[in-house]
Amino acid sequence: MTGPQPAHRTWPTTAACAVLALAADQASKAAALVLLVDPIPVLPTFALRLSFNTGAAFSMGTGLTPVLTLIAAAVVGYLVLRAPRIATRAWAVAAGLVGGGAAGNLADRLTRPPGFARGAVVDFLEVSWFASFNIADVAITCGAVVAAVLSLRGTPLWRPLAGDAVGAPPVDQQ
Repeated sequence: MTGPQPAHRTWPTTAACAVLALAADQASKAAALVLLVDPIPVLPTFALRLSFNTGAAFSMGTGLTPVLTLIAAAVVGYLVLRAPRIATRAWAVAAGLVGGGAAGNLADRLTRPPGFARGAVVDFLEVSWFASFNIADVAITCGAVVAAVLSLRGTPLWRPLAGDAVGAPPVDQQ
């Protein structure tokens, strides 16, 4: 089935992808904190190296950690509230990956030093010519790529509301 599907078919997919992304992220960060006392070179341009990021991507906005925390909380909350309206399993996967990744980094910002809503995100995957990142970042990026492909293909994101005309966008998108 490729068209819009009932919520009972997409919600479990969204939840499963989010939980898996969050669990993989938090487990990998816990392992990194214990095991990465010294960097571990894997390839000439890739290493496992523990670092902490209080900013956004590429350590930009390091003084904006409370704002980034609020944004991440808003993204996670929005996806939880809207997940039952997701139209297809592919969009459910995208939303679950983005939501789970955002929740993983949000958990760091809420619980890690220097304090609540100001915590540093644990990064441990380092590409020498690019950046340091973590599994949450990988999940967010993969979810965004899936969303971009679905958007380019014109795959509907939301199921129509009851009473909507067939083929009409939901009321909140008109």
